[in-house]
Amino acid sequence: MDIGVRVGQWVSHCDYGKGVVQNLDLAGYAKVQFDLAVRYVRLQDVVVDYRRQKEEEEQQQRRQESYRKQTEVKRNELLSDIRKRLQNEFLSVDSFFSSSCFGLISKAELEKEKIAFVKWWVSENTPKSKSGKKYFPDDEQATAIAAVHGHIQVVARAGSGKTTTLVNRALFLMKHCRVAPDQMLLLAFNRKAALEIRRRLLALLHDLTDAAVANEVARRIREAGWHKKIDKEEIEASAVDAIAAQFGITLPHVMTFHALAYAVIHPEESLLYNEADGQAKGLSRVVQQVIDDHLQIPAIKEQIRQLMLAHFREDWDRIAEGCYNQSKEELLRFRRSLPKESLAGEYVKSYGEKVIADFLFEHDIPYKYERNHWWSGINYRPDFTVFKAPKSGVIIEYFGLKGDADYDDMSEKKREYWEAQKDWTLIEFSPYNIKAKGVDAFRALLKECLASEGIRCIRLSEEEIWHRIRDRAIDRFTTAMVGFIGRCRKRSLFPPELRKLIDSYSPLSSVEKMFLDLAHCLYGAYLNRLSATGEEDFDGLMQRAADAISAGQTLFLRRNTGAGDLASLRYVCIDEFQDFSDLFYRLLCAIRKQDPTVELFCVGDDWQAINGFAGSDLRFFNNFQNFIGESRRLYISTNYRSSASIVAVGNALMKGLGKPAIGHKGSVGTMLVSDINEFEPSLVEKERHSGDIITPAVLRLVNRAFADDLDVVMLCRRNGLPWYVNYQAQAQLGRDGQGLDRYLDLIRSFFPKGLKERVTISTAHKHKGLEKEMVIVLDAVARSYPLIHPDWAFSRILGDSPETITQEERRLLYVALTRAVEKLVIITDGKNRSPFLEELERRHRQTVVRWEDYPPMRSTTASRLIVKVGNQERRGSNPTFALRNELSACRYRPQYGKSFNWEKSFPKDGFSVSTIKAEVWAASADGVEVRILEDTGTLVARFLIDAGNWNCVVDQLESFDTPKTDTD
Repeated sequence: MDIGVRVGQWVSHCDYGKGVVQNLDLAGYAKVQFDLAVRYVRLQDVVVDYRRQKEEEEQQQRRQESYRKQTEVKRNELLSDIRKRLQNEFLSVDSFFSSSCFGLISKAELEKEKIAFVKWWVSENTPKSKSGKKYFPDDEQATAIAAVHGHIQVVARAGSGKTTTLVNRALFLMKHCRVAPDQMLLLAFNRKAALEIRRRLLALLHDLTDAAVANEVARRIREAGWHKKIDKEEIEASAVDAIAAQFGITLPHVMTFHALAYAVIHPEESLLYNEADGQAKGLSRVVQQVIDDHLQIPAIKEQIRQLMLAHFREDWDRIAEGCYNQSKEELLRFRRSLPKESLAGEYVKSYGEKVIADFLFEHDIPYKYERNHWWSGINYRPDFTVFKAPKSGVIIEYFGLKGDADYDDMSEKKREYWEAQKDWTLIEFSPYNIKAKGVDAFRALLKECLASEGIRCIRLSEEEIWHRIRDRAIDRFTTAMVGFIGRCRKRSLFPPELRKLIDSYSPLSSVEKMFLDLAHCLYGAYLNRLSATGEEDFDGLMQRAADAISAGQTLFLRRNTGAGDLASLRYVCIDEFQDFSDLFYRLLCAIRKQDPTVELFCVGDDWQAINGFAGSDLRFFNNFQNFIGESRRLYISTNYRSSASIVAVGNALMKGLGKPAIGHKGSVGTMLVSDINEFEPSLVEKERHSGDIITPAVLRLVNRAFADDLDVVMLCRRNGLPWYVNYQAQAQLGRDGQGLDRYLDLIRSFFPKGLKERVTISTAHKHKGLEKEMVIVLDAVARSYPLIHPDWAFSRILGDSPETITQEERRLLYVALTRAVEKLVIITDGKNRSPFLEELERRHRQTVVRWEDYPPMRSTTASRLIVKVGNQERRGSNPTFALRNELSACRYRPQYGKSFNWEKSFPKDGFSVSTIKAEVWAASADGVEVRILEDTGTLVARFLIDAGNWNCVVDQLESFDTPKTDTD
């Protein structure tokens, strides 16, 4: 029976007085602490003393309230102390917290105080924006700035203000924490980044210095003379140093890893290097000289010849490591990503096409791969055009996807098309022809088919084949060897260690084994050449610097910025840490050996790690604590650059690979995708860019961007486009060039001064770290994203595989997409789209380009009119069908599937309606409608024709005019 007695209550007993219940048992007894002793008494003999209980509870509450007030006073005192220390002794705050605040102030509360203080401090100590607003770092940026103890890794997503945070942290350490500039070392990966950090830091330290630097740069350029080739980065760097000295400002040590190594060693040797922009290729020239020397040795020459002939004939897709234990989808993705390269140098789409291309090349048969021409309004590219005369010959189609209904339907239409072409004969093959009896039998069948069409098939000798591909082969071999040697150097892998690695390694093919044996030989010869000539490369300089520092040499001296001592450093900040390599790690370990207390602040973005081909290794970023030791990982995730839709597509591409970026801008922006096969050029565009479908599409996009006052950059994976480009107009203007620069020149030729400079072009690699209001990704196709180069297997021994390369290619596409500020347009080929784009379709809603919103741009050199002939609405018959022969004879082009299905263009000058009324089809036209449009698609005139009578609905021909534009 419950009589209301509970443990902890005051009770009264007739014999023992008052006490507190300590325990209860099932037998009905209570253990009670009375004044004199503990007694076991029956529950029925005690009475609950509610009054005493209430008094006790009130006393407890008073004690608790008193303790709470005392604690609050203490907390406030501690918070006050913390705030004072934040103001006056920031570096002591963490130790004060650890020793005095346990149980009273939480770590989260401390971080909140730090964030609030850093935000205030930065806003008060950095210049206002042009609009007069103060700059406040966000919480994540402020946390990174406030992290002044221990080793810190910061994961900074694209557009998140990484450099701003790094510079503001350096400013905070100098001005607020009173860290001497010479106790700080900021390391960047290239000279441009180091210069930007120095210049921005100088501007923060004195608000007049930025303008002073600009004036000094201009003055020095004038003195250097505009006619001379000048190094603008060198001029800007010296101007920064001069202005810092003029204002009495001492900057921290800011340099590249290579500049630090140079400042430690001061080598007497001349240094070999390749510039990123391709202007200087000193390192490649020396490797080429080593190769040329070995080509004089008959045995080595024959090895290189055999290797390259075999390599160009090899199909790496068939030996790709790890592919065959993947799922069907993964295997197809890898195979689609591996370009097959013919002996002639084309990247073909399949192994079967490679066999055909190599056969034609080896038998000296003139051909064109994927020659462009228009067929019924589409851009048709048959696999191989074999010429017997300029306008006749044989078409070879390799139907690789037999069994797919849509593909088979299109194949049948191609057969019907070529049957109607009297000057051309179609020969078709499929994968079955190779699988049935093998490659040799397929070659014999191909030879038989060509011979039956009168095409001679006499095979060239091996020596002649080598002669024809020799220059390209040696260049290719040199490029692969330069990369391989560079990777070995960055891993501090010397010839004896490389030999051991090769001996314990299982090559995938004889081609790979030949390359590795030659690589070992040439690597040793390259190092011997450096010793003999007194030359050195930057990797060797880095190795020497690491060894020297480990041995105790900590002083370094720079020409313009003075001396420093690595042993006295307190802080080392490393930018772009995702690009770290073994060689940089050795240098860092040497510094830490001489100064174990130095604290590291490493900033980077694993989503932008795109330099693995140059020796960077993401394992240092991903396993930071394993290499650096106990540390904190922080994030800077807010993208301030791009609109919401662009941030979203970047996150979708990298889904599941780390913390996503957070959009900041309120604007949604524009993200569009276009399958170029769905783009329909106008008649004038087809005439102006015959066979070229990409250029008119790009011109429309760029023209619209200019109308919207947006600057544009076109980005490509390689230094070239995967589309046919008609450069005839450019050639007529007397312009020349190569790769992307040539294409940029072509696009700019259609725009006047003041606009043409607003469109640029770049590879995705070179545009990392930059941005543009509008980005056009020109090549979101398979074998561009991802691009697994045919030479990938030469670096397999160093860790490359289709999987690792594909991961890096995904990151490269992420870099390309996130360069856009307001507008992003992705161009693909629906029949050959990038696997990454297929993933994006499943993860992110995409909007396709509505080309009607992007009308053709008007020609700046000559204006043309388009005449469209079609059927009037609500006519029961097909009047234009009866006129098809007459319209065709007058050079009208059929446009199937459209109501206005015949088109022809005319020059504007001298045009009148009587011109078309006089054509042979006009007199017998009945139920026909004619529309006349300018080349931008604007309607100029409209006529209805019934029984030969022309009824005018709209006629603005007299008022229509084309403005003249300066195209110089």
